[in-house]
Amino acid sequence: MKGISKRVTVGFMSIVALLFVSGMISLFELRTLSNDTESILAASRSDMSYAKDMLRYAHDHNHAMMRRTLFGEEAAAKECRQAVDAMEVATAAVRRDIPRGVEECLDTLSLYIAELRALSEERLNSKPAFVKRAHPNLLPTLESDSVQVDAAPQPSAEQLSASIWYEQDYEVAYRRLTDQVERYMTLSHGSLAPRAEQLNKNAYRSITPVFISLLVMIAIVLMLYFFVLVYGVRPIVRINRSLSDYLAFKLPFKVKAELIDELRELSDNIENLVNISKTNKNE
Repeated sequence: MKGISKRVTVGFMSIVALLFVSGMISLFELRTLSNDTESILAASRSDMSYAKDMLRYAHDHNHAMMRRTLFGEEAAAKECRQAVDAMEVATAAVRRDIPRGVEECLDTLSLYIAELRALSEERLNSKPAFVKRAHPNLLPTLESDSVQVDAAPQPSAEQLSASIWYEQDYEVAYRRLTDQVERYMTLSHGSLAPRAEQLNKNAYRSITPVFISLLVMIAIVLMLYFFVLVYGVRPIVRINRSLSDYLAFKLPFKVKAELIDELRELSDNIENLVNISKTNKNE
């Protein structure tokens, strides 16, 4: 390759090409990093939403079961069944995207939901125990100097049975269910740890091309400075100095520098002009 213009053009175009390629690679890696980050955040939001819904459904079921068992509200039975149905639907929906490490935890949670359904259905199909309330017109009876107050109504055997069932059977199943939901949250967040670590590696990989291209660009600029100084600036300075010495002191025109391409032609042309000028003067 000959010609200073071609060399300079190739040098600068190489820098532009290097920066373009490194920029495209970094852009691709950053897009991948953004997609990975979004997927991790979406998985975390999904897990949080599922756990929040499950705990809310369990609380609604607990509240409705208490009203049905202790106070005999007919509408509470429907609310109990709706809460269990909602838990099963939510579990089936989240099962599609869970990792393998969390699948066993979700299977256990499904068993606890089925256990809570069977336990509650057995109680809902039985006759509820109503709480007997004291009549509002009952007033204390005054006799001589003492005040006699009607004794508070004692709970019936059915009420005691319902209370024992709620505390010993239902409360245990309810606690197992909520504890398993919390365990699911712990395992699901733990399954995101490897993906977060891979995200960290992708971040380093996305900035590596830019860092490498920056180092290469610095090296190219230093090399360009060296070559421009050695093969461009110094020869021009030497040519100008030799020409000034000839014009001022009539010293022979001699450039003591390594000249290439157009600079060599320029020096030769100046030397020819000097020789022609000497010949004309002699004649």
